[in-house]
Amino acid sequence: MSAPAIKTVGLSRWYGEVQGLAGLDVTIQHGVVGLLGPNGSGKSTLMRLLTGQIHASRGYVEIFGERMTPGHFKSFRVLGHAPGEDIHFENERACDFLLLLAKLGGESGASARDRVDKALDRIGMTPKANVRLREMSKGMRQRIKVAQAILFEPPLLLLDEPLNGMDPPSRRQTLDLVREYSNTERTVLLASHVLHEVDAITDHLIMLHHGRLLAEGQLSDIRNLIEQKPRRATIRGKGLTQIAAKLLSEDRLSGLTMEGDDCLHLDTRDLTKLLLELQQVGADGQIETLETDDQKLDAVYDMLVGGSAR
Repeated sequence: MSAPAIKTVGLSRWYGEVQGLAGLDVTIQHGVVGLLGPNGSGKSTLMRLLTGQIHASRGYVEIFGERMTPGHFKSFRVLGHAPGEDIHFENERACDFLLLLAKLGGESGASARDRVDKALDRIGMTPKANVRLREMSKGMRQRIKVAQAILFEPPLLLLDEPLNGMDPPSRRQTLDLVREYSNTERTVLLASHVLHEVDAITDHLIMLHHGRLLAEGQLSDIRNLIEQKPRRATIRGKGLTQIAAKLLSEDRLSGLTMEGDDCLHLDTRDLTKLLLELQQVGADGQIETLETDDQKLDAVYDMLVGGSAR
């Protein structure tokens, strides 16, 4: 496809007197692009506009050259969406939920089942195919949403905070999938409020702030200015005392705080190495969820908003 995967022109959306997005002009070709911003920055509004869930108040968005508006179903042939909200059919098994979507997309019989099996395998959920969605953890449900998005292997993926609630091995598998997907001339727009999640797979960022474009381009241009900011990872699970002892003995941490028996806050100046270590020690299932309080992202925003962005 010669047209850009995504093109927005003066894209704006208001909710009454509240500004959700204001005058956004961006063009996205292929590869992985990080959509970055804190809660309330306009990420979810942009995702809803890109998927035709809401009308633009002003301006427009095109998906591969086609104007996207509510009811423009043609564009859904070329995009897959993993929404931020939980919208599962709670009583369905994962395989049946995806099979329904495959059939709604025009597949039937063995072809539909093959699509479901392949999507579940790629996201590491084959062993949970017969589990009902209401019985799944948040991280497992997130992976089903990603499987839903890749079901028809569209040339454009829109992933809204896909890693929320995932354990370390699941995060790694999902990020590997995103890398693999983009290596075939396809496009992934990954929305996150956590810089490390985006930084791990791309250097091309779109940063939003209060509904406006704050910055666009390469993170590497500003990374060195903020590299020494402390970072925090929070893990929840079982046997965390042993994990803490191991990390302290290997000098991975600059600080550590226990919160009850099942929550551990880990401070570090090298988050990349710490997360690699957590992926290894979390492979046996002790770590149930991992989150990062991305102080590095706050530093980026403080620098941009306090400087040239004002």
